[in-house]
Amino acid sequence: MTNLKNEMLTALSALPACTAEAFAREELPLPLIVIGEESGRVLAQADGKPYLEEYVIAADVYAFSREELDDLAIQVDQALSALGFFRIYQQDRYEEDAFALRKALRYRGVIGGDRIYQ
Repeated sequence: MTNLKNEMLTALSALPACTAEAFAREELPLPLIVIGEESGRVLAQADGKPYLEEYVIAADVYAFSREELDDLAIQVDQALSALGFFRIYQQDRYEEDAFALRKALRYRGVIGGDRIYQ
């Protein structure tokens, strides 16, 4: 299976927020973007090796204000769409533990070699 975390972190590094992988142990200041792979599966293989894989990518955006949250979510969407991912899910909520607003975004991409197909 392909590891997409480095590509995602690189794509999001220019945004005005901290970025981290899911389950990072360090606490980071808001605004924050947390990324991870939610699911992955092999769609096709040849000679016992996968050549077509499907992934669902999680990008959770945390911020103190609704305006900041929405603006950052648009930027995340643009960055991940430029990589070739297609947004399939979005949900807003308030995270009491973090005292912050959260926008949960999920993206789908099908990877063949070094190319991501929507």
